[in-house]
Amino acid sequence: MILKKIDQQECKRIELQILDEVVRICKENNFQYSLAYGSLIGAVRHKGYIPWDDDIDIYVYRKDYDKLIALLKDSSYKKADWVSVIDDTCDGYYYTFAKVVDNRTEVKMDRHVGNHGLWVDIFPLDNMPNSEFGAKAFILFCSFLRVIALAMDTNFSSSTLSFGTLLYKRFFNALATVIGKKRICRFMEWVFHRYENTETNNVANLFTNMMYKGILKKDKLLPLTVFPFEDREYTGFANYDYYLSRLYGNYMQLPPEEKRITHNFDAWWKE
Repeated sequence: MILKKIDQQECKRIELQILDEVVRICKENNFQYSLAYGSLIGAVRHKGYIPWDDDIDIYVYRKDYDKLIALLKDSSYKKADWVSVIDDTCDGYYYTFAKVVDNRTEVKMDRHVGNHGLWVDIFPLDNMPNSEFGAKAFILFCSFLRVIALAMDTNFSSSTLSFGTLLYKRFFNALATVIGKKRICRFMEWVFHRYENTETNNVANLFTNMMYKGILKKDKLLPLTVFPFEDREYTGFANYDYYLSRLYGNYMQLPPEEKRITHNFDAWWKE
């Protein structure tokens, strides 16, 4: 069967349609979400996608995140029939955040195994210890768990991985295979939920490579406001300068071309 290739502009249009469906469900259920990472930079700096970007990221606070994912999985809940969700309960997926995908499409990524369609990433914002030392120790441990999860998902035939990267990823992949990859996923979920019922002002996406910069003050993130994004509007942190400056420094300055990183994937229509 010959599949029809999807160009970058059409990929972006499809991702917006996925996000529209997620946002609709959030609005129907009073779930709070925010554009995140490069998607929020794009909203602030470009009023849409960063020109070389190729995906969309959002945050949802843990208390709403679990409910949102449950609704997306619920076959009786009204939603577009081309939408599905994958998380670490699904075969071959080991990350602690969910991807909402267009199941009419298929994506091939250079460095990752797994088979799914074009997606929007939904990251839970989790509570952390209130003390600075406790928060830093916790996010350091969670960052180490992320390294293991990424190793479990590595495409070792990729020509873009350095020898050193291949070496440590093969080690952790072998270790995870012995322990049980889904057993590690359940442990990671337990760890990430550790402070779910703790009153704290520290929150983070715990599946992060931002290390200590990823520790955020909840009272500085809220309230939310509306940002134009392409020909639509989505919500994000009103105090975006606090968030983006903490993670990226001078986020209004374009990075050099060699640092304009994409996910390096190809996409096709299944039919």
